[in-house]
Amino acid sequence: MDDTAPPGPGGLRAAIFDTDGVITDTAEAHFRAWKAVFDTFLRSRGAPGEFTRADYLAQVDGVPRLDGVRGFLAGRGITLPEGAEGDDGLDTVRGLATVKNQRFTDWLAENRVPVFEDTLALIAALTSDGIAVGVFSSSRNAPAVLDSAGVRGLFGAMVDGQLAAELGLEPKPAPGPLIECARRLGAAPAETAVFEDATSGTQAGAAGRFGLVVGVNRQTGAARARQHHALRAAGADIVAHDMRQLVLPGGGLRSLARLPAAPRRHGAMRAVTGGRPVAVFLDYDGTLSPIVTDYRKAGLPAPTRAALAALAARVPVAIISGRDRADVASRVGLDDIYYAGSHGFDIAGPGGLTETPEAGAAALAAIATAGPALEAAVAAIPGARVEPKKFSIAVHYREVAPDDVPAVEAAADDVAAVHPALRAGRGKKVIELQPRADWDKGRAVAWLLHNTPMGAGAPLPVYLGDDLTDEDAFAALSGIGLGVAVQGAEDRVTLADFGVPDTDAVREVLAALTPRD
Repeated sequence: MDDTAPPGPGGLRAAIFDTDGVITDTAEAHFRAWKAVFDTFLRSRGAPGEFTRADYLAQVDGVPRLDGVRGFLAGRGITLPEGAEGDDGLDTVRGLATVKNQRFTDWLAENRVPVFEDTLALIAALTSDGIAVGVFSSSRNAPAVLDSAGVRGLFGAMVDGQLAAELGLEPKPAPGPLIECARRLGAAPAETAVFEDATSGTQAGAAGRFGLVVGVNRQTGAARARQHHALRAAGADIVAHDMRQLVLPGGGLRSLARLPAAPRRHGAMRAVTGGRPVAVFLDYDGTLSPIVTDYRKAGLPAPTRAALAALAARVPVAIISGRDRADVASRVGLDDIYYAGSHGFDIAGPGGLTETPEAGAAALAAIATAGPALEAAVAAIPGARVEPKKFSIAVHYREVAPDDVPAVEAAADDVAAVHPALRAGRGKKVIELQPRADWDKGRAVAWLLHNTPMGAGAPLPVYLGDDLTDEDAFAALSGIGLGVAVQGAEDRVTLADFGVPDTDAVREVLAALTPRD
């Protein structure tokens, strides 16, 4: 790779992919192999229960075999001796791992490994954009799996379980194998995207400070929402269920700078919406209000307030912000619209409506103690500003020198590590300690559509936002609504459908969405 060339779309030079569940569709084969072994093991001991898909996702998916066995046994409160290399029975950790591997190897010898076509489409888009692609895996079977699938030649670098062991690299959730894969592609972690379907892998991507961590959610039905949360809570910046969501219709990686322009005239907007009624959701900072150096000075321009008021008089409108609800409501200053503060954890609206997810309320004690700890941790970093909120604590680093940003990130991670009820989420020049709960801006949008008049008449939901946290809403509306991203100066990968250059253009979109009849 020519590291003197400018980075590609989204600021990326490289993209690295986990194997099983992302490139190759072997998850079912792995699950059945594990289930056969563990169910036989449990029956042999007279132990109740069986190995479930929930066990698979939580305990063995994405980790080395031995760690998977240890995780399952620990979850059942069972202790076994470690055993020796070559054990092949059910009475040691190594024996269970050997039996599972033999079952999977037998399956591999008799079957051609299927691939996920959506991932191949994304790899083609990345390659066409000049972004190098690599593959990593905790499995020592990865080379054979990729050969069986006929895709090994697509990748410029591979770090599998065997190579990682030879190099002395700790497995996921440690970031070492991922960092090594990026290094072999000639890219730094900050300019590399990670694609991973297991929480151990998204944890590794976050720990390695990769430029983008994409959670690949292959679950369906009710499990999809749970897995979306699990991947986000484990460090994914965005979560997609189909990798083609990240590919533009004409090919190429979907990034902010490449989005088609959102309609800013009434007729053009009507052509996009099909004349359907709309329900409009908006972020505040960077969407309605221009980004400012001091977050405390972010005001709503009078022309934008007028456009928003005109829209809200005709269609249902909600503001979904990372700010405290009372704060954003006072800045917008409009009655009869819905406000969701703290990234959707604090909802209020007309008629005395209030809603707080139970898990958010349960995290209040942790937030109360984490706030002072975070303030102390960044006190010596010039420019770092801590913003206490009801349901989160934010540390802003827009005024922090670039060399000091890693110290801010480490401080936030350290505080989150000692508060299991919280997780560290990233935004534009901000890190936020939020409840580790199955809730985000996307869930707030869905709740408002299903539980308030915002969803009356089957409207087309439209979401406008600029931040990484808005990607949860773009994901929630994928295929059922429209996502409009404010592009700004920095490019990144996005799930949005359309783009606008700045907050002035947002005002024009609001006018275009306002019915005239």
